[in-house]
Amino acid sequence: MDILLTGASGLVGSALLPRLLAQGHTVHALCRRPPANTAAVGQLHWHAADMATLLNEDDWLPLLDGIDLVINTVGIFAETGSQTFAHLHTQAPIALFNAAIVAGVERVIQLSALGAHPQAATAYWRSKAAADAVLRTAPLDWAIVQPSLVYADQGSSSTLFRQMAAQPCLLVPADAGPVQPIHLADLVDTLLQLIHRPTLGRITLAAVGPQALPWHDYLQALRSGMGMARAPVIALPALWVSGISHLAALCPGSLLNPASLSMLRAGSCADAGPIQQLLGRPMHPPPAYSHPALRSAAVIAAWQPWLRLALAFVWLLTAIVSIQQAPLGLQLLADAGLPAAWHPAALWGGAGLDLILGLLTLSHPHRRLWQAQIALILSYTLFISLLLPQWWLHPFGPISKNLPILALLGLLTALTPATRKAS
Repeated sequence: MDILLTGASGLVGSALLPRLLAQGHTVHALCRRPPANTAAVGQLHWHAADMATLLNEDDWLPLLDGIDLVINTVGIFAETGSQTFAHLHTQAPIALFNAAIVAGVERVIQLSALGAHPQAATAYWRSKAAADAVLRTAPLDWAIVQPSLVYADQGSSSTLFRQMAAQPCLLVPADAGPVQPIHLADLVDTLLQLIHRPTLGRITLAAVGPQALPWHDYLQALRSGMGMARAPVIALPALWVSGISHLAALCPGSLLNPASLSMLRAGSCADAGPIQQLLGRPMHPPPAYSHPALRSAAVIAAWQPWLRLALAFVWLLTAIVSIQQAPLGLQLLADAGLPAAWHPAALWGGAGLDLILGLLTLSHPHRRLWQAQIALILSYTLFISLLLPQWWLHPFGPISKNLPILALLGLLTALTPATRKAS
């Protein structure tokens, strides 16, 4: 068939595209930013277009010439600029469906979301439901596929969930609803099975995994897949979690916000019988989703915020102690042989610098910040080694403890991209 695939660079679209090509279909792949080489390659034709601008029937007609099947996989979880739920989930898909009728395209597969309903708790669900409702009344052969949580190694939400699962204890909302995640491979195979049917059947299919789980058990399943033992669970009060979600929403690109929390509270479960029958094979169970190769990345990401907090604590406490214990600091400078006139500037300048580094560690984590801290600690260590070498033999090891801190800063430097702040 000749297939128009929207959202071809997204999580589901990019996984579905090579499978369609392997089966001999000609795919017209539409996304905002196609690969650098967008020329037609064999049965693949790229189209660079922003669906947020394709809001009218006429906008779609040139793209539908000769098309046998439309598969719409476009979806966003957060709005930015013109990339809104209204544009991408409702207006553009409705225009696409209407254009398909005019162009004589008979088959449409719409990737929606489990929980999509006109009275749903979130704008995400409501916007999906609006397009679904129009498609259900269209004179087309259609299928609406409504996935639950979709697990994929490379998925941003799955990456976040693995990081949450890798924490030493699982902090979960006390009122979280059950979830029934589906593996991306199972979802893609479901879409392919629908394509192979003589007709799509005008069906709405809940794309869920084989097992419904409480939220904390899903995180435990991800831990198990990564080869980690079960972790203790702490249920957080609803009020606390709501406050955290509002704060997290202030961070650009955060997947934790009041809307996602509402979706988690509502749960995401359905009867797996229809999709199991369609697939005709066992689906991936949640403990098989993650695997040991993902453990290191998840653990590092899970512990990185704690490492930053610990580092900030060291700088801030050092600044406070330097100020409170000024006489002791001045005596150390005298023992090092510095001229007395330098003592106040060295003491207060050092305390101020420690304070600034502590605050920047909390607010502006950056590769250059870690490098500056490495340089400062090396300078402190060299200064003391030359002028107060006896401190290396102090029973509490105040100087030797610089070594693990330097190792920590080296790790943060390696993990932090050179051109942007750490996440």
